[in-house]
Amino acid sequence: MRRPIVFIFLSYVFGIVIQHFILQDGFSLIIFASLIVAVSIIVRLLKFKINQSSIAVLFLLINLFGCLSYYVAENSQDPLVEDIGKHCYVEGRVITVQIKDKEYWQMLITSENGGKRLIQVKGSSIKPQDMIGKRTRVLGEVLLPNESRNPGLFNYRLYLKTIGVRIIIKANAENIVFYCENKSILFSNIAAMKYGFLNRLEKVMEPETFGIMTGMLFGDRSLIGDNTYSMFQRNGIAHILSVSGIHVGIIYMFISRLFGSRKTKSFYLLSVVFLILYAALAEFSPSVVRAVIMIFIYIFSKISYHRYDFMSCTAFGAFVMLIFNPFYLFHIGFQLSYLAVFCLASALPWVNRKLDILNQKSNSNVKDILIEGPRYIAPLLVIQIGMAPLTAYMFNYFSIASFFINIPVIAISGILIPLGVALMPLSFFEGVGPVGLMFGVLAELAELLINGMTWLNELFYLPGLGFFNVTSPYIFFMLLFYGFFFYLSSELFRIQYQRKKYKVIALICAVFIIISFLALAMIGTEHHKAELVFVDVGQGDCLHIRTPGGKNILIDGGGSPNNAVGEKILLPYLLKNHVSSIDLAVVTHLHDDHYLGIAELSNKMEIRKLGIYEAYRHKEHLIMDDTGLKKQDLLYLKKGDRIEIEKGIRLDVLYPEKKSDEMYQKFLLDEHDENNNSLLIKLYYHGLSVLLTGDIGLEGEQKIMNLYRENESSLNADILKVAHHGSRYSTGDRFLDAVNPNIVVFQVGKNNFGHPHPAIIDKCLKKDIIVYRNDQDGAIILQEEGEKWQIETMLRKSMRIK
Repeated sequence: MRRPIVFIFLSYVFGIVIQHFILQDGFSLIIFASLIVAVSIIVRLLKFKINQSSIAVLFLLINLFGCLSYYVAENSQDPLVEDIGKHCYVEGRVITVQIKDKEYWQMLITSENGGKRLIQVKGSSIKPQDMIGKRTRVLGEVLLPNESRNPGLFNYRLYLKTIGVRIIIKANAENIVFYCENKSILFSNIAAMKYGFLNRLEKVMEPETFGIMTGMLFGDRSLIGDNTYSMFQRNGIAHILSVSGIHVGIIYMFISRLFGSRKTKSFYLLSVVFLILYAALAEFSPSVVRAVIMIFIYIFSKISYHRYDFMSCTAFGAFVMLIFNPFYLFHIGFQLSYLAVFCLASALPWVNRKLDILNQKSNSNVKDILIEGPRYIAPLLVIQIGMAPLTAYMFNYFSIASFFINIPVIAISGILIPLGVALMPLSFFEGVGPVGLMFGVLAELAELLINGMTWLNELFYLPGLGFFNVTSPYIFFMLLFYGFFFYLSSELFRIQYQRKKYKVIALICAVFIIISFLALAMIGTEHHKAELVFVDVGQGDCLHIRTPGGKNILIDGGGSPNNAVGEKILLPYLLKNHVSSIDLAVVTHLHDDHYLGIAELSNKMEIRKLGIYEAYRHKEHLIMDDTGLKKQDLLYLKKGDRIEIEKGIRLDVLYPEKKSDEMYQKFLLDEHDENNNSLLIKLYYHGLSVLLTGDIGLEGEQKIMNLYRENESSLNADILKVAHHGSRYSTGDRFLDAVNPNIVVFQVGKNNFGHPHPAIIDKCLKKDIIVYRNDQDGAIILQEEGEKWQIETMLRKSMRIK
């Protein structure tokens, strides 16, 4: 077998994926292991060709090893997990520190059992170099990291597992003590070197350029503004701000040029030491570790006179990292870094062969332009093409600009990164003689280069032209694309094609298609077809309705002046779940926690119609300015209106009534009155009814009850979205009895208002009503199953109702 390490790596990865997405528990793993053993025995008993049966059995056993490794890692617990919610003392050594702002910072510590804990601290901090390497004792609240609160969105708990953290400690700065005794000399000296350099560099650079330089050298993006980073990301060059293989490769090339063409063992030893030091300065990010491992293997091959195979080396590096921590497979940096290198290792030889063939056919006059030019840019183009589906899947954008801007930006980085490395030793002589003068001059040169890169970034930032938002591709498409990408560019395919083994080629392609379909059926867990989702937008309301005909409706959209809910929660939630536009958004009233998210979303995604209470005609221009919508896109609603969405699906507006313009003007001046005039909407969805109440209080409920005195059954609903996030001044007994729900949903997040009030929750429980709430359950998801509905939450509670 050629490249056996690639086969071993893929088998191991397959095992991790099966355990994470399909098996998940110990009993399923036992069944799967039994099946593997049984299949292995049958394969041997049937006496297939030795080579074939050996490969099949080996694949199954390595696959099982991957399952077992992930299961053991998943079920390893931090001893503090038994103290969740309690205040405890923890001790450990500080290994990294990240300053978020003046009053919030966090540090990563290693505990006595070798595990890691993340300490999130409120209060002023001391300098990072005065903490790193020291032992610390912390009193704080023990917490589990948050899981994904909405379908398809970021899973913080899984991310922390990729860096070895299972427990968070929330503490105040005054409850932290550092000990100078027995401190780590290595960690302390590295921190002193790094932060001493940064402190001196900060004095001679503008804040924005200093933040970019810090990101490029050490991967710390905390000093880069959100708008600037977003521009880098949308242009497809954000990788330059996270230390990656490109950075390590540039540094290794710099060292090679510095010491000339002669490569002795001393040179290689010095390179190893320097790269380990740089990896430590970059806090051993997965992409850096990957690049360093690959260079170490390259160095070993040179010293031992063995052939260096790029693909095998990449697979070995990934396999070693996954053996140490199977969760690495779900780290974005690991995925992006290794996929880029695998794409390069697989497709670049094919591209170079094609260029060689073209070279032989061309005359010398056009050779340099047509052949050698593309040969230089081919690696970047291969990476861009290969990474496009994964980038779309993870970040929901496709950047055309990246195909053009990456070339000059990487060229600039090829100067900037070595320049930054050279500035480190020079910084110790800041202000001292000619060497100190040289530090200032080179820092100004670095700033000039960063300004040039920023100018390019702004030049190529063209929303809708240079980049555009896209929905996450289905897992079927992802597997199919990468299966064919790697297979069709491989030597195996070339040999099979040359030998005219078309049946084998067709069989392999069929296997890719079958596996892709199976993966879509078995691990398509994003709830992307859910009919109703009470989206967790924090302290706010939002219901997403999806119809069989493909229409998407939002009732409210949350919102907060301190958090761009529309851009940071709604937009990624919709794109992750394959929604590219909203057919109708209805806002119950214009308070921020219902309307602001919709207004922000409308500037990022098409909203075809916006439904609002008729009184808001008097704010028409303000609404159009906020949303970018036109007058004909606004739909004014009042009691008695009905919106037919599809057969069996409609929205009925039950309240408020049509009033005079004078009454509308009066109500718009009174915030309390605006709450009590929230649109009361009843959703009918194939026999299921949901009553949506906005922020209606007891006074508004009384008006509603008076309106429906003769026909209270009109208010009946299977599900009640509790008014005003569970305020004690809403959801009276009479109103609750009239609605008579089976389920109530509190759309609520962290707040200072006491929402939801315990009395409202008790009232519902005493009436045997099932209670769901976003702050504890995350998103509440309803999926139709014939005459029944399955109700799930993102935080692992589920049931079925008829």
